[in-house]
Amino acid sequence: METRNKLLGTVSLICLIFTVVWLSLFIYESATKGTVETREQALASVADPGLLYYLTYANATLITLSATMLFAGLFVLCKPEAPLWAAMGAAFVPIYGVLNLFAYLSQITIVPRLVALQPASDLLLAQMVQGWSGSAVNVVNNLGYAVLGIPSIVFGVLLGKRDASLRLAGGLLALSGVASIIGTVGIVAQSAALGLGSIVGGVLFLAALIPLSVVLLQET
Repeated sequence: METRNKLLGTVSLICLIFTVVWLSLFIYESATKGTVETREQALASVADPGLLYYLTYANATLITLSATMLFAGLFVLCKPEAPLWAAMGAAFVPIYGVLNLFAYLSQITIVPRLVALQPASDLLLAQMVQGWSGSAVNVVNNLGYAVLGIPSIVFGVLLGKRDASLRLAGGLLALSGVASIIGTVGIVAQSAALGLGSIVGGVLFLAALIPLSVVLLQET
């Protein structure tokens, strides 16, 4: 059990590092390039992406992979005490993985090919730009996080019940799931205020990884 928990703690720490990098890149790009609010800005944002663009989406892909591994580990951790709830929570994780891997990997595989076909591909290209809230891929991306919100709530609650030392991590994880779902509702309802839930969910997820990593890595 000690080896299992430390392995899960290591995966949590790796996911934490990738998420910190994501948050740093997000803040940097928002400060230097601003937000992408129109179709024209979406097309311009991928016209000459540069190295940082590829690093950002490679890192986002690694977050998706490590988060999928983390939730698989949480399923194993919580299964003995609550096998049915753990299984129901885990059922949504592959859906999140597929949606977000498509959203992020398409930015470094499909988008550059569409850029090469401009202007004939402009209509499709705009819908493929993940960074534009008006694109289809952005909706897919946020839907992925909304789907992950369900196991986040389930495992967040189970962690708190399993061990008092994991109560903080569980609470933050559950709140991140709620925020992510609210964010997707905001996108569907075209509410800028509710749409911020996706960002809040990401920050809360990052915060949950800190106590989760610390507690699991310190277990003897």
